[in-house]
This record gives sequence, structure tokens and C-alpha cells, in this order.
Amino acid sequence: MEDVAQAAIEAALKAGASFADVRIENTTTTIIEISNGVTKQSLASRLKGAGIRAFVNGAWAFAQCTDLTSSGMREIGESVGRLAVATKDRVAERFDLDGPTFKDKVRMSVKSHFADISVDEKIAFAKMIDDQAKDFDKRIVNTRTIYGDLWTELFVTNSLGTTIYVENSLPRILSLTTAKDGTNRQRGYATVGTKGGFEKMQTEEPQHVGEKSARLVIGLLDSVSVKGGSYDVIMDPVFNGVMVHEAFGHACEADNWPAHTTVLEDKVGESLGPDHLDLSDDPTMPGERGSFAYDWEGTKTKKRYLVKNGVLTELMHSLETATRLGMEPNGSARAQSFMHPPIPRMSNTFMEPGDWEVDEMIQDMSDGILLCGFNYGYTEPSKGQFMFQANYGYMIENGEKTTMVRDVSLAGQILDVLPKIDAIGNDFKMDSGTCGKAGQGIPTMTGGTHARILSMPVGGM
Repeated sequence: MEDVAQAAIEAALKAGASFADVRIENTTTTIIEISNGVTKQSLASRLKGAGIRAFVNGAWAFAQCTDLTSSGMREIGESVGRLAVATKDRVAERFDLDGPTFKDKVRMSVKSHFADISVDEKIAFAKMIDDQAKDFDKRIVNTRTIYGDLWTELFVTNSLGTTIYVENSLPRILSLTTAKDGTNRQRGYATVGTKGGFEKMQTEEPQHVGEKSARLVIGLLDSVSVKGGSYDVIMDPVFNGVMVHEAFGHACEADNWPAHTTVLEDKVGESLGPDHLDLSDDPTMPGERGSFAYDWEGTKTKKRYLVKNGVLTELMHSLETATRLGMEPNGSARAQSFMHPPIPRMSNTFMEPGDWEVDEMIQDMSDGILLCGFNYGYTEPSKGQFMFQANYGYMIENGEKTTMVRDVSLAGQILDVLPKIDAIGNDFKMDSGTCGKAGQGIPTMTGGTHARILSMPVGGM
């Protein structure tokens, strides 16, 4: 791999580029879908190729290649080098590119490699989860279970001297259920995603994800719609993680700064919330779906302290954004595959634990709502506006958790919300997901703790 990658880099530099990099990827995936006990699809795929970039004076050129011969890579390298040179006089801002160099191999140690598990075994696991949900209660009228796994080998090298090889292994199971009682129809879901081999799907939580999804949707049949108004709210770790990721984390991705598309522009070093508020993005967490040792530009990762003691302290950088903003690269450049250029992205994003017991937080409230899980929502990073609907919730009355509610949503402006966080729990939980940005989907984790926000607009039916 190194020889053919160097052929592309040398050709790009010879064509006039000042920087070039190559990512060679070999990924195998499996996706199995079961619906109402019947296998709907069973797909296995392989993606192998290279993404090649050239840079000069602020101008980028990018191409993808599946011909991994020296001649094929050299031809693509020369093409992107020439394209970068041809566009260098048309860029809005000229700058040079620099960064640290790394040489490393990070191999993934798993007990049960996906390639050693037959498709029949994977289908049997997915069907077991689907049956759990389907047989849980006669009011469940539809089930859908999706199993997926991904194994990746990634080689990254660039003209600065970086050469790294990393492996990644990600399994996930998702259960979606629909229940009906008369005209009352509700939907629920549960998911587990992690980092490791198939053995991670044989542990306690993923083995019961169908039952968890079914229990939730049956509970929703007895829930009531919430009455809209202004409430003190407690977010559970899942809902909290979504808010931190969507409403705040995306605004911390540093490619928003040159584009002027973040509500946080010019706010680095400013206080955004109370002293007890800490928000982090950490790709070094062991065993998490969003973790990786080096990013897709070959930069070593580290924990990013986005907000420390209420102050915005750090952004998520690629080599370009770190150079343009005069900051240090921190391993945040990610790409869905070799067919996409790497851009600043999140990994495992969360609110750090505080010192409140959850029960203590509830008992400290006279009235309010506990928001749990996540259904859907939207956010606008340039304005900081958001609206998220919880999967379900509970009314809090006289310091006690009471009626289960549904159709409950939270809306606001993130810079108005952060100062209202007055209590942060000492618990911690992460939830798996896939984050979309610029047409690229990447595996992530979100979460943190229970946290309380004072006087928030809550929408209902």
C-alpha cells in the first residue's frame, strides 16, 4: 500500500501541489433486516479503493480511485495535482498547510471476527431479537430488526511524513416496534452499537434489545399527550446527548468558522454557561462506537474539551481549519469512506457528570417534566436554534415522577439554554447513532448525564 500511495503523492507534488495525501480503505459490511419474523434483506458488501487529495495556496483537489496499481495511482495523483494548481488563483483565501506527523499501526483485537461468523448465525441473532419484540404482547402489530457490522482497514499517508494504519470493527443491533390498541398507535425503538467483534452482541444489553423496545412501546399505549407550556425539565442521558451533539457540537466543528455558519463565532474563551458545565468530545474512549486512534488525515486523536467550567475552550479541527484559525489540529477530520473528503466531525460527544443524584434532582422540583429518549428534531448551527422531540417522558409533580407522557418536544436557542442548566447528575450513559453532515454518515455516540434546565418551552399535542 505504501508504494502505490507514494506514487500518487509524488505525482501530485511534481504537478505543482505543495501538499498531498492518500487514504486507502478496505471495508466489509453486513446488513440484515428482519420484519415480523421474516428476513427482508441480507446484504454483504466490500468497498476498496483510495481517496487522493492535492493542495496548493488554499486550493484543494480530490479524486477517488479503485485502480490500486502504481500506474493507476500515479495517474490520479497527477490529475489532482494539476487541478489544484489550476484553481489556486480562484480561492477566496490563500494559506499554507502544515501539521504534525505520525507513524503508527493500530490493530483491532477481537474475540469473534465478523468474517468468522456465518450469515446464518447473524440472521439467527437478528431473528431472536425480532421474536422478542413480536411475542412480547399481542398489541404489537409490527416489528423491524436491523443488524449491521463493519470491518475497516485504513491506511493514511501524506507528504508531511505521516504514515498510519488502523483497523476498526463496529457491530450494531436496532429494534423498532409498533403497537396498536384501538385507534391508539405508538412506535418505539431501542438500539445498541459498540466497538469490537461479534462477541459484543452476545452480552446482556444487545441480547435483550427487542424486549426493551417492546416494553417501551407498550408503555406508550398507556401514556398521555403532554400539555404545552413552560416547564422546568430534566433531560435523561439520551435526550441530553442529542442536544449536546446536535445543537452545540455541530456548531463547534471548525469548518463553520471560515464559512461564518456558527452561532459560536468569536466566542472561543467566552463563558457560555455555569461553572459546573463541561461538554466534551472524546474519540479516545475505549469500546465506544465513535472512538478512533487517528483521524482520516492521520492526526492522532485526543479528548476535546469543548466547554470547560462553562467556557468555550476548544473546537474540532482538520489540518485546514487548524491552520486557518491558528490553532492545534486535534484529530477531528473524518470521512464516510475513501470516496469522500475528510471534514471536521464529532466522535463521542457528551455532558460531563456533575454531583447530583437523579432522585435528588427530581425531589428538588415541585413540578416539571422528565424527557427521555429521542424521536426526531432539527437544528440550525448558524443561529443555535433547535427543536427535539423526546421518545417519551414523565410528569414530575410535588417532587415525584408520575404520569408517562408522549408527543413532548423541547425548543430553544442553545446560547439561551446553557445558562439555565442548574443541576447535573452524577450518572453517565452513552447511546449509539449515525451522524449526517455534508452527505456523509459516520458512526457516533452521544450521551452524558441527567441534567436539569429551568423554565423551558415544551410543546405538546
